[in-house]
Amino acid sequence: MDIIAAARKEIIDLHVLLQNWFCGEGVVEPQAILDHFTPDYQMVGAAGRPISREAFAGALPKLFGSRPGLVMEIEDVAVIASFKDGHLVTYKEIQTQNGNRNERWSVVMFRTGSAQQALLWQYLQETFLAI
Repeated sequence: MDIIAAARKEIIDLHVLLQNWFCGEGVVEPQAILDHFTPDYQMVGAAGRPISREAFAGALPKLFGSRPGLVMEIEDVAVIASFKDGHLVTYKEIQTQNGNRNERWSVVMFRTGSAQQALLWQYLQETFLAI
């Protein structure tokens, strides 16, 4: 498996789902998003707050359509380390909405999943960039 290509595809696929969700478009079932995460998924958002998979799942319904016009772009995907059942990957996320722009570096720990979902998100750490 070309891990860089697989990681880039997974990151972009999830962000397309998230962008559509925040814009109030596309699939209206949060499970389509949650299927990308391991059961023990955790993240630390760019503002520094830890968020569990359970908390994220609980917040998703309230976030549907909350950011109309949001555009999310992904750049600079790089594999930092690979090990028996996973990969550590970094990427830059650019969000624009209503003329405002913010950027963040993200580090994701992927676990190898099933054939249908080759990579599952286990941990995500985001850091805002000063622009």
